[in-house]
Amino acid sequence: MKKAALFLAAAMLTCSVSCSSKNVKTSYDATSQSPAANTDNTTSGEKSHITIAIAESPNTWRGWQHIGDRIEKLNKSDSPYTVEIKHYEFDEDDYNGDTSISRLSMDILAGKAPDVVSAAPFQLDKFSRHGYLTDLSPLMDSGSGIVKSDLLDNVMESVNEDGKTNVIYPAFDVYTAAAKPEFVGDKENWTVDEAIAAYNSFSGDFLADMFTKYDIRHYFFNGVMLDSIDCKSHTCDLDSSLVPVLDFLTQLPPMEKRLGDGTAIIGQIHDNSALVKEQQISGINQFYASEILRTFGNEPMTFVGYPTNNGKGSYAEISCGFGIMENSKHKEEAWQAISELFFSDDFQREISDYSYGVPVRKNTLESLLHPETTSDITSAEDASAGAKPPFDTSITASVEVPNGELMRLNSEQIRQLGDFLENLEIDPFVDPAMEQIIKEESDYVFEGERTIDQCVNILQNRIELYLSESQ
Repeated sequence: MKKAALFLAAAMLTCSVSCSSKNVKTSYDATSQSPAANTDNTTSGEKSHITIAIAESPNTWRGWQHIGDRIEKLNKSDSPYTVEIKHYEFDEDDYNGDTSISRLSMDILAGKAPDVVSAAPFQLDKFSRHGYLTDLSPLMDSGSGIVKSDLLDNVMESVNEDGKTNVIYPAFDVYTAAAKPEFVGDKENWTVDEAIAAYNSFSGDFLADMFTKYDIRHYFFNGVMLDSIDCKSHTCDLDSSLVPVLDFLTQLPPMEKRLGDGTAIIGQIHDNSALVKEQQISGINQFYASEILRTFGNEPMTFVGYPTNNGKGSYAEISCGFGIMENSKHKEEAWQAISELFFSDDFQREISDYSYGVPVRKNTLESLLHPETTSDITSAEDASAGAKPPFDTSITASVEVPNGELMRLNSEQIRQLGDFLENLEIDPFVDPAMEQIIKEESDYVFEGERTIDQCVNILQNRIELYLSESQ
């Protein structure tokens, strides 16, 4: 506990923000006079009052937009607990939401700890490593809410730390890239050398929808992060990954922005004028199907991801995680509330429908990948008359592709997506500040102010320091 106190005390000392009421908002309060979060009401027959604190950031999960009605309904029901949401705001110039974490930390020190903390997992990891979050495994094993077998195996593996699970998340976004096997080979993931070789032998643009050389830089830097930075062990080795990438990028010809200037057509996959298409997967829905069909039609594709040498060519970004405070007197009720609100099948489907992330519940994901029925065209007469299908959120919905044809994902494309998601190696504790640091320092190379070796040495020291300070 001494180390934990030092962690929170440091948050107080380094916080240069005002902690006035305008920075902390409460919503969905079930009672006119809310009892303290850790007051035990069960002996008096009253409902347990569960407080969920949201440490907000520029990337606060959009799924929170749909939770208010659910909480209101739960609080009016005969549930043995009520739920209150407390928002901790971040400062305008805060990239990661550190100021909201600092405000929450000061409330904890002041004895106003919530039952549940919600934040990006890399932020929750700071609380976990200092002993402030309870192990969720006993709660999951108790069967009072969702159990481990309800969730995707790779999701559970990603949050297993030395046999304990202190953090859980309801959804994840996937960032990857896809290409035609005829140009990149029939395999998932590729190395930096393979990506460069494919580009050098290709006659069109490297990236579809590419506007400037900075799009290519972003693409390769994602791979550098996956290759070089281990957020779990807080180690970094940039030399082998960043040097060949910077060497390649600095030799590219200048590329100005081409959107809307009328001088060129931006390369596309479907006409073989671009090699790779970056692909975000934020749900199992028509939006995903539309992007794949408009890009590839029903032609074969492969998820090459970002070029790395360690086989981690794609990554998941998770903006919402949950941890239950170790000192909460309502751990069981808090776990039931999290399970009911965020991991029910209907809310997991809603997450997917609105593209707020890939659901983590196994049976939900399976039913979204393989819906029993579709309503894309109601009858053969409508189809022969050229009728367009009504709105359908399912992944099997028909989509109009660039040539005007109505198409839908075939069974092989759906199977490929399911296998890809279930085998994706997820690291929920990746800090998005890493890419920003790499971008900042690499600018000096592109502007001719530093050599590649100087840039790599500075970055190595800077990221190592950042990682050590974040422990």
